[in-house]
Amino acid sequence: MDKGTLLRRFVHALTGFGPIYYFIPKQLLPGLSREMALVIVLLGVLVFESLRIQLSLRILGLRAYEYSRLSGFAWAFLGIATVVIFFPFYIAVPCLVTMALMDPLAGEMRALGPSRLPDIILPVSFAIFIVSFLIFAVPPATALPLAVVGSVMSWLSERFKFKPIDDDYLMSVLPAVAVLALRMLL
Repeated sequence: MDKGTLLRRFVHALTGFGPIYYFIPKQLLPGLSREMALVIVLLGVLVFESLRIQLSLRILGLRAYEYSRLSGFAWAFLGIATVVIFFPFYIAVPCLVTMALMDPLAGEMRALGPSRLPDIILPVSFAIFIVSFLIFAVPPATALPLAVVGSVMSWLSERFKFKPIDDDYLMSVLPAVAVLALRMLL
């Protein structure tokens, strides 16, 4: 595995730590909430990305197609920020952990050969979702359909590439939106 791929895998692993956000005090400093701090960091990431693109900077871990667009790293951070700001903890945990583990796993499986191998995301992400929901005391009759929806959305986000928006964003945000929408209906 080359250094760039190793760095991408490391960044994905860090995504799984996104739920730590919920344990940060709501008020960091007088007049500075954790949400405001996260938005400031996000703006810093986006300013850096803008400069990187304008100056044609090459950074270890970027794929060639990312040189002229928002990087997967930035998309991942935007996904983490979106999920932790707008979704409750019990939804954020499986969404972020699934993205942290499944996207790199799919990449490694795809590198081994047959294109259907990334389908491992579906059963493994289902296991992550169902265990998470049961740990967070979501009743089993509710946890099951939520886990199905979350894992299917995660799998679809990785399986079918949507060029304008990176799967590093979609794999965390789409399952969160789908799970919350279904939870509101149940």
